[in-house]
Amino acid sequence: MSHSPYDKGLPIGSPLSYALAGIFLLDLDFKLKNPFLRQADDYLIFCENKKEPEALLKNIILPKLKELNLEINEKKLKSGKFHQDKVSFIGFDFYAGYFTIQEEKVEEFKKKIVKLTYLTRKKPEKAIIKSLNNQILGFGHYYKFADCKRTFEELDAFIKMRLRRYLNRNKDSKNKQGNLLLTNSILKNMGLKSLLEVKEKYDRKKRQISRKIVENRGKTGWETKSSNFGKLEEIEFKYRQKMIWQELKKLTSLMKKLEMKIGKIERKLADGDESKNQLK
Repeated sequence: MSHSPYDKGLPIGSPLSYALAGIFLLDLDFKLKNPFLRQADDYLIFCENKKEPEALLKNIILPKLKELNLEINEKKLKSGKFHQDKVSFIGFDFYAGYFTIQEEKVEEFKKKIVKLTYLTRKKPEKAIIKSLNNQILGFGHYYKFADCKRTFEELDAFIKMRLRRYLNRNKDSKNKQGNLLLTNSILKNMGLKSLLEVKEKYDRKKRQISRKIVENRGKTGWETKSSNFGKLEEIEFKYRQKMIWQELKKLTSLMKKLEMKIGKIERKLADGDESKNQLK
């Protein structure tokens, strides 16, 4: 760990960190009686009331971490109602029945793409495309489970824009075609992968698995209870209406505040004009 400022720990991204996290935190896992999710050292714990998280933290989590000579990251510590408050966990945002990619993770990915396509890198097109594909496949397969189709489309467009810029301006690149000739199909033929294709392939596979499950249930005599599904859809619709109503209330409140500020500015301007007339 000669590169670490602390002279201890593991390099970021090492697979060994997951194994060590499992070993170190196993006792804490057993002590937690609540349902929870853990990814390496990130916990998402489900409680029944507002007081329970504080009691868990004080009586179980902090004493156990002190035994292990570990510290909790207070900046990431958050408590709230899962169905109301946005929850950020392992790079995803969970909110109102949906989960999306955290905005900061999208920005981090874009920065990596920009860094790979700096004009000063002076690498041949195959090397650049290979580096981009490594980032695309890693990011795509990690986040393909989220509601991310639109985000992937936008990122694909951003990657292609950066690659076109690199190929057309880098003197060491063998590609001498104009920017207009580097169409999406040409970039694909050059070997560039697509985040959207990763997502669509996963969605197709998921639909096939769902279809097989339904077919197998039909063969075994299992029947779906449409009334239950109807109730779930009704609850979901009511919840969405409630969320829309809350957002409209916020918007209305903001509009009222804006109108009040505009009114104050207009009155000040009017008072200023009157004082000028009096001076004249």
